[in-house]
Amino acid sequence: MRRRVLIIDDDREMRALLAAILETIGFDADLLSDGIAALELKQEYDAIIVDLNMPVFDGEQLLEYWSITQRDLLDRVIVLTGYSSYTRGRKLPRIFATLSKPFDYQKLMELVEQCSTRHLQLTTSCT
Repeated sequence: MRRRVLIIDDDREMRALLAAILETIGFDADLLSDGIAALELKQEYDAIIVDLNMPVFDGEQLLEYWSITQRDLLDRVIVLTGYSSYTRGRKLPRIFATLSKPFDYQKLMELVEQCSTRHLQLTTSCT
């Protein structure tokens, strides 16, 4: 069974690059260009990669929304950003990991694998 990752980034080339990298380790990727499209997810994801700096509804706003409405999603979030964990003076909610751009693709693959494995373990222990 293939695992699923959601990639939310306004940069089309970055989305394509991330999807291609993660496909090599067995992930199918859904791609979104803005956080507003991810407010109500219609699918379960093993990992969610979120860019912080997007023009309409940025990653910080999305994570804040999820911290109120779907807190369990934060355990699957990897923030990929050129910024620190502080934006606009606020600290991000607790998430799985943060990876700075430019990123090491091996580290990205390791984090997504770890996140996916952790999610699978939590899902199977709850059933």
